[in-house]
Amino acid sequence: MIRPIRVSRPFTRSTYLSRRDLTTLGLRREDPKRIWERRTALTPDAIRGLIQAQRSTGAGELKVEVESCGRRCFSDQLYSEAGAKIVPLLSNEVDVILGIKEPPLAEVHRLTKDGKKRKWMVFSHIHKGQEYNTPLLAAFLPPSQGQTLIDHELLTAPATSKERKVTRARVAAFGWYAGAVGAGEALSMTGIALLKRGIASPLLHLPRPYASGTLAEFKASLRKCGESVRSSPELETKGQGPIVIGVTGAGNVSTGSKDMLDELNVEWVKAEDLAGLKDAPSNRIYGCIIPSSSYITRKDGSSYDRAEYYRTPEKYKSFFAEKIAPHITTLINGVGWSSTFPRTISNSDLSSLLNAAGDKQKLLAVQDITCDKEGGLEFVNQFTTIDQPCFKGPGGILISSIDILPTELAADASAHFSSKILPYVTRALFPDVKGDKAGEEDTIERAKIVDEGKLLEQHGWLMPRVQAWGGHSSNSSDVAPIREDKLALTSQKKKKILLLGSGLVAGPAVEVFAARSDVHLAIASNNISEARSLIKDRSNVEAISLDVGDEVALSEAVAAADVVVSLLPAQMHPQVAKHCINHSRHLVTASYVSPEMKSLDQAAKEKDVLLLGECGLDPGIDSMAAMRILDRVQREGKKVTSFVSWCGGLPEPSASDVPLRYKFSWSPKAVLTAAQNDAHYKLNNEIVRVPGDQLLSNHFPEVKLWPELQLEGLANRDSMPYAEKYGLGETDGLKDLFRGTLRYQGFSRLLESFRRLGLLRNEALKEVPENWEGFLLASTARELGYDKSLKDNDLPSALSDLLGSHKTEEVLEALKWFSLLPSTSSPPSPLPLPNLRAPVPVDLFAHLLSHKLSYSKGERDTCLLHHSFTLSPTSSLSGQKQPEQKVTASLLCYGDENASAMSVTVGKTLAFAALRVADGLVRGRGVKGPYEREVWEGTLDKLEEVGVVVKEKWD
Repeated sequence: MIRPIRVSRPFTRSTYLSRRDLTTLGLRREDPKRIWERRTALTPDAIRGLIQAQRSTGAGELKVEVESCGRRCFSDQLYSEAGAKIVPLLSNEVDVILGIKEPPLAEVHRLTKDGKKRKWMVFSHIHKGQEYNTPLLAAFLPPSQGQTLIDHELLTAPATSKERKVTRARVAAFGWYAGAVGAGEALSMTGIALLKRGIASPLLHLPRPYASGTLAEFKASLRKCGESVRSSPELETKGQGPIVIGVTGAGNVSTGSKDMLDELNVEWVKAEDLAGLKDAPSNRIYGCIIPSSSYITRKDGSSYDRAEYYRTPEKYKSFFAEKIAPHITTLINGVGWSSTFPRTISNSDLSSLLNAAGDKQKLLAVQDITCDKEGGLEFVNQFTTIDQPCFKGPGGILISSIDILPTELAADASAHFSSKILPYVTRALFPDVKGDKAGEEDTIERAKIVDEGKLLEQHGWLMPRVQAWGGHSSNSSDVAPIREDKLALTSQKKKKILLLGSGLVAGPAVEVFAARSDVHLAIASNNISEARSLIKDRSNVEAISLDVGDEVALSEAVAAADVVVSLLPAQMHPQVAKHCINHSRHLVTASYVSPEMKSLDQAAKEKDVLLLGECGLDPGIDSMAAMRILDRVQREGKKVTSFVSWCGGLPEPSASDVPLRYKFSWSPKAVLTAAQNDAHYKLNNEIVRVPGDQLLSNHFPEVKLWPELQLEGLANRDSMPYAEKYGLGETDGLKDLFRGTLRYQGFSRLLESFRRLGLLRNEALKEVPENWEGFLLASTARELGYDKSLKDNDLPSALSDLLGSHKTEEVLEALKWFSLLPSTSSPPSPLPLPNLRAPVPVDLFAHLLSHKLSYSKGERDTCLLHHSFTLSPTSSLSGQKQPEQKVTASLLCYGDENASAMSVTVGKTLAFAALRVADGLVRGRGVKGPYEREVWEGTLDKLEEVGVVVKEKWD
């Protein structure tokens, strides 16, 4: 039985309403499509107390309507007995509409037709710009009148100062229930995991939390199970010792788990005692709260220091797989993770654990309550559901990662939520009455997204997408609600996408486009067999043969599309863009906006055309991730004083044991060209310019970002314009403004040697070489100023002249590996020289590298991104100097057997951005980069859905 909610005095006789009228509260039923959503925002007891409190004031009548619902955790009868009226649908009399999740669109339209002022209190899933709920937001705006939307998620307590950080806590949190239910799921899963090993334990009969109905009943089940364990004979555990449950974390989640394990009557042990449990009685269950200090250690072997760990986590490593995992049966994970911190158990850690344990493996089950996909527990790579609570992971480990755990104890979770939300429901019903608690009115105001039909200023950035959905211009202030029948009509028309190119990054882009049934994709390529291989029986994809040098054919292809997406080399984009302008078609590319493209800006605007560039990885995701952080920086009134960014695509370390420590997942020539670009940046208050022919020799020999990766870096082009692009302010106010490219250590030194040998030159050789050795000798001779070609025996002295004697031997070995010199250890390269009329060294060398440094079967690449911001407040009310704040954003993405990380991060980013253009969600025109919210936010959201997540850390 749920205890009655105690209602604080919302009114007194001295502060009651001056008007004696009727106020109506409407309690919605949740969307029937949400099968497991059985919670309610107010319990029957809360409604009874609310009605009685209102009657005691004599200030008027409160009426409560409750929509009938057979799935809700409290019956209609209980609400009726509490004084509510049970209705099939809420009437037009309601003043405040209360629910848990967002209401269906049709319900909002039904209740907004009459123009009556109403307040809606729900988790609306709108304020972050969630695209799927844009029509819902539009429904609260004109021509609907008087609607106010209050979001539960934005109901926050007054700010408190703690450790120099200003935070606003949400008024309702469910961490304890997540931990409690998670412990129950973990125990049930452990029973199944043991059975799979041939061991029948009392845990097998423990009901899952949702089957118990209430928290009290679940606790009783746990106590009964614990008694059964202790009264049973010792289990035959096949030499694995007793059941041991490990719990990580130190917050509400772990507290909830611990409380449930206490009901089971586990015997608690310390982490350092786990190894000694092997011979303990097996008719006992042991529990261990595992602090970070028991498995996080400095890499140099010294002890854990909590303050230092959070300040410089790169100095630390997790030994969980070595010290803890071999001694526990089940892990309940309640500790969060950020990309700058070591993983609790990485994939390689787990692999080592499984290999060492063999058939003696003790760890059988993992309950990841944090649901941090591929996070602290890297092997947790999918979410599970209440219907299908677990999946089989490496080594047969059962893994559960349910992200709606509290709903399994719906009545108790509802009672908890009801007690927290009640004062604010009261305030919404009776805003003119002074409440008992200071700050309630401010809490309501902070939680408003729409106030009487007006989108509030802090959420104003949502208006362009509402206008896009409604078909209005960006200057329109009257936004019509989006009708469902209008959306259905619009979706019948296919959006025609033309994809130019079928190369290395095309596959993931095609996958994104083809997944949309309202899209027809044409892949245009001069390699028709390659283009056809990307179709894969998809009915909405076709391949067409196209030579982009044929202006007539290119023009016809562009004219037939709505949006053109170009994977062609960057120098070809202006040619394509001119056809797009001519036919009023939008263009999206992954390349930097060149001066040639920028010159088309006015012409594009005149034809209402968008030429959107820089929508790949770098440029692309890097800028989008930066803009997301800077958007928050601006809203919080802070200023950037330092911005340092690194990005790169590399082979995973195990595949990097080759000269240059590099392999190609995209254009080799682009890599070689980028290594010779001029650079311009600011570091430590000093502006630096590096000519392109000195870039490699002026590399950064050590870049410490990920402790397991030995990285170096190169400055990436001109960083200075990004002060304006990103809105960072004047460069004089920045200590650092730097963008760099990541490589493994040794790359720059060797590539600089190749540059000095003339292999990266862009001017054609006088004669066509007969073989690869002749190519090297001819290039080197030109660098030395020789009129004639070198002989083989001249090369060592020539290398010494060009490079210095200390580098000669290393470079000779690399040249032999690349088959540019004869080698006794390996045969000459069977790769013929390409048939070029004008042999350009960089083209020949890129062709060679594309074959010699290609990925072998089973090898993976990785894409890395790391932003570092330093922030300072723009002003201080106290007049005292405020501390600086550090913010980082990190991405570490690995390829797999289906697609490289580079093709995913470039191809899918490009496709998601292009679809936003095709859907009319990007209103800008002219030549643009991804610097507007209407581009970066939705694109990043879609990338996160496919596992490409840029993780932020705010100190």
